[in-house]
Amino acid sequence: MFKLLLKYCKPYILSILCILALVFGQVQAELALPDYMSKIVTDGIQFGGIVSSAPDIMSEDTMNKVLLLSNKEDKAVIQSSYTLVSKSDEAVLKEYPSLNVDQFYVLNKNDRSKVEKVIAKPLLLIRSLSSEEAIKKMNLPAGVDIWQAIQANPEMLATMESKIDQGLASYSAENLQSAAKVMVKQEYQALGINTDSIQSKYIFKEGMFMLVIALIGAVFAIAGAFLSSKTAAKVARDTRKDVFTKVESFSSNEFGKFSTSSLITRTTNDIQQIQQVFTMMLRIVLYAPIMGIGALLKVVQYPSMLWILGLVIGIIMVVLITTFAITLPKFKIIQKLVDRLNLVMREFLDGMLVIRAFNTQKHEEKRFEKANTDITKVNLFVNRTMASVMPVMNFIMSSVMVLIVWVAAKQIDIGTMDIGSMMAFLQYTMQVLMSFIMVSMIAIMLPRSSVSAVRILEVLNTKPTIHDPKNPKPVPSTNEEICFNHVYFKYPRAEEYVLKDISFSANPGETVAFIGSTGSGKSTLINLLPRFFDVTEGEITYGGINIKDFKQHDLRDRIGYVPQKGVLFSGDIESNLRYADENASEEMIQTAIDISQSKEFIDSKPEGLQTPISQGGTNVSGGQKQRLSIARAITKNPSIYVFDDSFSALDYKTDSNLRAALGHFTAKTKSTVFIVAQRISTILNANKIIVLDQGQVVGIGTHGELLKTCEVYKEIAYSQLSKEELEHGRQ
Repeated sequence: MFKLLLKYCKPYILSILCILALVFGQVQAELALPDYMSKIVTDGIQFGGIVSSAPDIMSEDTMNKVLLLSNKEDKAVIQSSYTLVSKSDEAVLKEYPSLNVDQFYVLNKNDRSKVEKVIAKPLLLIRSLSSEEAIKKMNLPAGVDIWQAIQANPEMLATMESKIDQGLASYSAENLQSAAKVMVKQEYQALGINTDSIQSKYIFKEGMFMLVIALIGAVFAIAGAFLSSKTAAKVARDTRKDVFTKVESFSSNEFGKFSTSSLITRTTNDIQQIQQVFTMMLRIVLYAPIMGIGALLKVVQYPSMLWILGLVIGIIMVVLITTFAITLPKFKIIQKLVDRLNLVMREFLDGMLVIRAFNTQKHEEKRFEKANTDITKVNLFVNRTMASVMPVMNFIMSSVMVLIVWVAAKQIDIGTMDIGSMMAFLQYTMQVLMSFIMVSMIAIMLPRSSVSAVRILEVLNTKPTIHDPKNPKPVPSTNEEICFNHVYFKYPRAEEYVLKDISFSANPGETVAFIGSTGSGKSTLINLLPRFFDVTEGEITYGGINIKDFKQHDLRDRIGYVPQKGVLFSGDIESNLRYADENASEEMIQTAIDISQSKEFIDSKPEGLQTPISQGGTNVSGGQKQRLSIARAITKNPSIYVFDDSFSALDYKTDSNLRAALGHFTAKTKSTVFIVAQRISTILNANKIIVLDQGQVVGIGTHGELLKTCEVYKEIAYSQLSKEELEHGRQ
């Protein structure tokens, strides 16, 4: 399949790169959302919008306590980062209008990162030492301030710091920062700052960022989906075009290899499978790995919970591998059953009149029922198996969510994780698992599309047995002699020759007729001329040049062909006549109508030449269809006419008038006419009649000559006409 896609994706590499960029942008947007949600939950809700452990402002009292609890290096950092200011300062008053102290310290914003590293622990110590429990443990006399006692007795501080350090040993740096934010909020409240306003502003700001990012991600997703669908549709269009073009080049040998129903299935259903999977590949196969890797990089930030992800991926792998093993062998069977269903349906539609005539509707219903039931059973099995995967996956995902919450709750309880981090980890884990599942589901679909790709490549890689020469020769501009020189022919993979040692010639302006019993090789012989088949041995020449040395298009452009079964196309009468030559003049069309004896029934139609023709010409009679097929060949005004038993549906009078008019016309144009006929009356006036029997020529001559010299011709002739009619050449 990848070979097929690689071939047809090259013209759209720019579109694919754009899709990749859009998918990357979408993934980045989606990966950013859990972080913003974590910030809103943790910093916005849990810590009231306080995002830094370094307070923007501190009272003189708090600053003195911080400096008291800091070592010499940390104290230097803090002192250099804060400036003592007065409430009377207009700039300060504008920013902090509700302050209830006259003097306080303001942080230099550029030094925030340095202060965050050293101030978290002193703030926690202040909080701990200010608690009633700490005061009781120190057994201080009534009225003695704990901070005065600590300042007077540094050993007491060292003892308490040691105990507090033991309690904080399990705290990570992130936990210390989070705990310090609580103290910062309390400090702001003590200074009279409206912390509710800080919280509202923070949540609104982060929420707007989150909304904008979600909107950008949605735009990228919509644009990527549109572009991927468009690209996949174009790839499918190009593939269908190439398959159709390839089938056009097939000879009867290739059509024998592929049934008509199979070719229809390959051109429609198989290419549709490729299009669907390619659309998903452009979206999911690009999206899932980028999302999975990005989310995994986020998940590894929580090493204590990574084991949950590994456990779940292992379980999902077991489920998917089991599903693969069950469903994969069925996909190839399904495509073959689709071929079978199309075959039965096509035979039913083509043979409708015969089926009704023999009252075999019940038999055909049973055939269709069997084909329909077979494909239904396999599809139901596959679909049920595939459908059962999603409930199992949903159960696993739900179980994972419960497990993550249960494990994270314990860590939140001991202070090693906050609620926002738990929610972010939960979402990132779901993104990793969903990416893994999406890739796995694509892997399930790939085998079926691979089967379709193989079937399409079988058609595209088939080399026609009839092909143009590398250095073609031009077809003579004037009509020339046509010679069959010791022609032998047998069908591919057949052992016996259908035609044996056929030799004759036809001069410009001559009418050459072929007659013989059924199966004698008449139609096969004239089908060699337009190269529907190629001779096995010998050669056919036109103007002394082997017809294999011409381009097929150039050769067939000189031939007007009318098959045994008249074939008309949906449209109207005029479009069917112009099918031979779209630039044909009105005069040529009228001439063709007159010669083919079609004028009477066309004029009887209210719409004339614009009379609609349904698919296959089912709204006209067999004789009318045959006459229109003959008119189409005449419209082309070719050098060579080939009539393959094309007068069989005509009555004797119409047959006679048509042949007479055609004879006068071809005499003027010097066209060579080849006629295969079953009726002696059709070929009585032919310049040369060739009698075939079991693939061999048993007689060549005029009607009169063959009556005297050829027993086979005589038997056919006397079985159709009386002795008097034959002897006088009457019809």
